Amino acid sequence: MEKNEFKDRLFDVLNETDNLSIQDIMVDDKQDMVNVYLTDGTRFSIYIENCGKWCICEE
Repeated sequence: MEKNEFKDRLFDVLNETDNLSIQDIMVDDKQDMVNVYLTDGTRFSIYIENCGKWCICEE
């Protein structure tokens, strides 16, 4: 799967969910980031990279 196709599908999944209180979804294609803003004021940034491995980073 190509990176852009994955970003598009991820956006669709997030946009269609009723289980999260999502206020907005911002996609930055140049930085390969998807920023998810929740109604409680928190933001989650998802960095998309096709590198053959995965990890979850939390600050």
